[in-house]
Amino acid sequence: MSPASEKESAVREPDEKATPFLTVVKGAPSDEEIAALTVVLASAGAGGEGPDHTVVDRWGRATDLHRQAWGMPTSYIHRG
Repeated sequence: MSPASEKESAVREPDEKATPFLTVVKGAPSDEEIAALTVVLASAGAGGEGPDHTVVDRWGRATDLHRQAWGMPTSYIHRG
């Protein structure tokens, strides 16, 4: 597409009816409040990235080194 045809496709004809993105039913919000709400709703509807599907490898975690050793013969020497 050429830049001229992109401009033409972005401009609406006067007889076309544009549906509003947001309609205020009650109250009198300021222009800033409407702009903030529009940004929030547009970003929520955008979807963004999907969930992260990386494989979690828990082999050799540092927390495993801090666990007690159960079931070894020397575990019961100094018990009660």
